[in-house]
Amino acid sequence: MNTRQAVRRVSAIVGWSALALQLYLMIVSNIEAGKPGMIGLMKFFDYFTLLSNILVATVFTTVGLRRYADGFFAHPNVKTGVGVYIFMTGTVYFLILRQTWNPTGLWWLADVTLHYVMPALYLIEWLFFTPKGQLRWKDTVRWLTFPLAFVVWALFWGAIFGFYPYPFIDVAKLGYPQVLINSVFMAIGFLVLGLLLVAVDRWLGKNAQPNVLDSTSARSTR
Repeated sequence: MNTRQAVRRVSAIVGWSALALQLYLMIVSNIEAGKPGMIGLMKFFDYFTLLSNILVATVFTTVGLRRYADGFFAHPNVKTGVGVYIFMTGTVYFLILRQTWNPTGLWWLADVTLHYVMPALYLIEWLFFTPKGQLRWKDTVRWLTFPLAFVVWALFWGAIFGFYPYPFIDVAKLGYPQVLINSVFMAIGFLVLGLLLVAVDRWLGKNAQPNVLDSTSARSTR
């Protein structure tokens, strides 16, 4: 096992461990509050942070195991889409959400790992271990599908149970018109970030030396 595969496997372990810790904390906190632990499990899948980290951990797991190295999650297009999601997760948290709470102990550990460590590890994976020069500008529109689906799900869930995972989509406080405006701005943010990654991909692809394993993976998934 080479250094690259070792880094990928360690990253996968870190990612899944942080997700498991976050799930545990959410279940326990609900039980301690006198609520069913199942509520914590249900809310776990309401956060874009956790969903994007699940995708990241899945990518690391897939590319870290040679028998799956040519699978769906190893394709540069898919890996870059996941990159858009996790980089936006870290950016929005740093600029907006970190001021909304002050985690300590295990909450702090999970928070830092999911919002900072995993995006940083994935940036390394994307920059150095992902074939370049294969992305198209129109891919950025397709990458919007996941975050838009998340917003629809979050609003549907919130309308039923009254829980909104993020303040900028809290219909109870902001109303649907403002939430719609916020969602449009978020979509623009995802689009701009996607365009930036495609631009970097094309620039790096001009002088990139193709890696045999990754190039084979990309061709086999086209």
